[in-house]
Amino acid sequence: MQTELFRLSPDSDKLILFFNGWAMTREAVEHLAIPAGYDLLHVWDYRTDEQDFDWSSYREIRLLAWSMGVWAAERLAMQGLLPETASAVAVCGTGYPMDDEMGIPMEIFRGTLDGLTEENRLRFNRRMCGGKSLKHLFDALAARETSEIKAELGRVYEEESRRLGSDNPHPQSPLQWDKVLIGEKDRIIPAKNQERFWNMRGCPQIEMVAGGDHYLFNRFSTWESLWT
Repeated sequence: MQTELFRLSPDSDKLILFFNGWAMTREAVEHLAIPAGYDLLHVWDYRTDEQDFDWSSYREIRLLAWSMGVWAAERLAMQGLLPETASAVAVCGTGYPMDDEMGIPMEIFRGTLDGLTEENRLRFNRRMCGGKSLKHLFDALAARETSEIKAELGRVYEEESRRLGSDNPHPQSPLQWDKVLIGEKDRIIPAKNQERFWNMRGCPQIEMVAGGDHYLFNRFSTWESLWT
C-alpha cells in the first residue's frame, strides 16, 4: 500500500483515514473540504498489505473507504493492523470484491482482469464515473500505468480466489462499520450485492443513494458530511 499525508496544521491530533478505490488517485476526493483539526491520510495501491504509517499521535481517527478500499481496510483489520476508529464509513464497496452474491460476479471480475487494455480501460473509466460528466476524474483515472493497475487487480483476484477456495469463504472481519452508502445505479458492484453483504454484516445504517453511480463523492462537499 502507498500512503500520502496531508496536514493542515502541525499540531493536528485527529485523522481522516481514506482508503481509495482500485486504480484511483487523490483527485477523486480532492474537492472535499478537510475539517479543522484533522489531517488526511490517503491510502491506495493494493498490490501489497504493507504500510508503515504511525497512528499513535492521533487521538481520533475517522475511517472512510471506497470500493476496493473497503476490502483493503478489512484486510488490515483482520491482521490487527488497523487502529481503533471513531467511525467507519464504506462507500460503494464490500469486503468480498469478487463474489457472485456479495461483490463483483466472478466471471465479470475475471473478464475485466483478462481484458484490461488501454481501450478497455477507457470503457471501465466511463462506467466508474457514470459517463463523461466528471471530466476531472475521468482524466485522473488515466494517470496510473495500465500495467500497474492490472497488477493491483491481479493481486486482488489471487487473494479473492484463495478466499473462495478456502474452508471459510466468507470470513468475518473485526472491523465494525457504522454507515454504508450504496449507489442505486452502481455499474461496477451491483447494488443488490452490496445490500446483501451489508445486511449479512448487520451494518446499522445502510443508505441507498437514489440514482447514484459507483462514484458518489460528487454529492458531497466536505469529509465530515460523509460520516454525519
